Amino acid sequence: MLHYLLFAVYLVLLSWLLLRVPFIRDSGINRQVILGLFFIKVAAGIAIGWISLHWYGSGNDYWDLNRESWNEYQLMIHHPGEYFSNLFSSGYEGGYDGIFSSYDSYWNDLRGNVVIKLLSVFNIFSRGDYYVNSLFFNFLVFFAHVTLYRLFIQLYPGKNTLVILGSFVLPSALYFSSGIHKDGLMFLLLSVVIYTIFQGLRKNAFTAKRLSLILAGMFALFIVRNYTCLVLVPAALAWIIAVRTKKNTLLIFGVVYLSAGLLLSGLSVVTGGRMNPLKVIVQKQSDYLNLGSSETSIPLQKLQPNLASFTLNAPQAIDHSLLRPYIWELPTKSILPFNLELLLYEILFLVFIFFRSQAAPGLKHPYILFTIFFCLGGFLLIGYIVPALGAIIRYRGIYFPFLITPLLCSIDWQILKVKK
Repeated sequence: MLHYLLFAVYLVLLSWLLLRVPFIRDSGINRQVILGLFFIKVAAGIAIGWISLHWYGSGNDYWDLNRESWNEYQLMIHHPGEYFSNLFSSGYEGGYDGIFSSYDSYWNDLRGNVVIKLLSVFNIFSRGDYYVNSLFFNFLVFFAHVTLYRLFIQLYPGKNTLVILGSFVLPSALYFSSGIHKDGLMFLLLSVVIYTIFQGLRKNAFTAKRLSLILAGMFALFIVRNYTCLVLVPAALAWIIAVRTKKNTLLIFGVVYLSAGLLLSGLSVVTGGRMNPLKVIVQKQSDYLNLGSSETSIPLQKLQPNLASFTLNAPQAIDHSLLRPYIWELPTKSILPFNLELLLYEILFLVFIFFRSQAAPGLKHPYILFTIFFCLGGFLLIGYIVPALGAIIRYRGIYFPFLITPLLCSIDWQILKVKK
C-alpha cells in the first residue's frame, strides 16, 4: 500500500516540477499537452514493467537491474567506500580489456552498472519499488522527447501535432525507451548530442558549453552502447562539414563515408590485420549467435572481417532490420503490434513518395541527410549482428523518431485531404 502512495505522491511532484523546468516550459507545447504526454510515458513504463514480469517472469533484464540496484543501495548505506569505487574496478583476469566484448568484460558490465547505480540513487526515495523507480527513470527520459520536439519544430514550424506524434508517441520508441534499461539512456544521450550539434550549427556558435556537452554525451553514449556512438560519428562529421562549407551535401556525405571505408581497409592493411575494426562487428555477431535460439530467432549469414563479406551480407542486414518482421511473420503473438507499426511506416513512405510537400526541407538538406545516413547505418549494424526479431525490434525502435518525424512532416496532408 505504501508503494502506491509513494507512486501517487511522486507523480504529482514530478508533474509539478516538469512544468517549471525552463527547457520544457519554453518548448512551446501547451501545459496540458505536456502533462498528457508525460502520463503516456509513465503508463508505457508501467506497461513494459508489468508485461515483462507477467510474461517472462522476474528473471528478465528490467527487473534484474532493479533488483541489483537494491544491493547497490545497501552498499551505499553500509559500505559507501565500496559503493563509490566498484564502478571503476574490474574483477576479470584481462582487467580492462575487451572494450567491445559482449560478456565477461568490465566494459560490457559497465553498461548495466551505470543503470544500476542510477537506480540505487532512486532507491533512496522509492524503497526499491520497480514502478516508482520507473517513474523517476521516465521523468529523465521524457527530456529526450522534448529535446526532439524542440529540434524538429525548428525544421517544421507550424506542424506541432505531427512533430508531437513523431517525437513522443511512436510505439516502439515510446515502449522500449520507457523500460528501466539502457535503451532509455541511449535515447536521451542521442537526443541531447544531436540537438546540441543542431543548435551549434544553426547559431554558428560551438561554445565551450556546447562542445563540452557534445563530448560528454558522446563519451556516455560510447559507454552505454558503443556501436551506436561509432555509427553517429561519421554521420555527424559529414553533417557539420556540409553546413560549414555549404558545398554539395550529398557529395560531402559520400566523400566522408568513402574516406571512412578506406580508413578501415587501410588500417587493417597497414597493421597486417592486427587492427581490423570489422573484426569487432564479426565478434559481436558471433557473441549474439552464441546466446542460443529464441522464439523469434532468424537465420543470419556469418560475416567475415573484410569489406567483400560485409557488402554481400548488406541486403540481408537491411531486410532484417528495416523490413522485418513481415506483416504475416508471427513467431510469437507479442510482436504483432510492431508488425503493424512497421507496416504503417511503409505505407507512410509510399504516401510520402506520391504526396511530398515541396515546402518541407528536401533530401539535400544537411540534417535530413544526416538522419538518413545515421539511421541506415544503425539499421545496417543491427541487421549484421542480431539474429532475433524481438531484439531487432527493440534496438531499432530508438532510431524511428529521428527518421519518421521528418517523414510525417514532409507529406502534403492538405493535398491528401482534397484528393480524398
